[in-house]
Amino acid sequence: MNKAESITKNFGPFGVIFGSLLVGISAIPLSSQAIPVPNVNACLSLSPEALANQGRANIARENCTVVAQAAPPLPEELQPPSATVVLVNGTVNVTLVNQTYTDITYQVVGDTEPRPLSGRDDVTLRTLRAPVTLTFQRPDRGLLLVSPQASEAGSLEVTLTETTDLDVDKSAMTIQETGEVFLN
Repeated sequence: MNKAESITKNFGPFGVIFGSLLVGISAIPLSSQAIPVPNVNACLSLSPEALANQGRANIARENCTVVAQAAPPLPEELQPPSATVVLVNGTVNVTLVNQTYTDITYQVVGDTEPRPLSGRDDVTLRTLRAPVTLTFQRPDRGLLLVSPQASEAGSLEVTLTETTDLDVDKSAMTIQETGEVFLN
């Protein structure tokens, strides 16, 4: 009896199965998996002394200045206010005038639930504490031109009209603590 027959006889079916598994496993390709590396802000991780010792202090400061300026600007920085109203004790009365022929849903964010304003109607919202944001929406998803205008101290009149111009369509108005009114 040769050596191969001896192994087959001693291990029998178990040896055949085990041997097949070894052959099958070796045929399966090994795969690798990428491990994500977090972005590290060099501006935060290296001290000025460490950068100076490496002779890179000026280059790093310039790069850090660019990184610091990459933050997105606030809406007030992108556009001038659409109106300015004088607040009375930090509050403002807002009169919404719907000049469309359809209902408009408005909401004082964080203060009221959405409410309907009928076409060709108006409503006055009293003593809204600034900063305050109002939203507007037509049920047909039509475009709105929102035109705020200060009428007297502590009062703002907002006219809502239909428009077909996407560039002037607005759906929100914010009155800042300074009385500045911004549209979005």
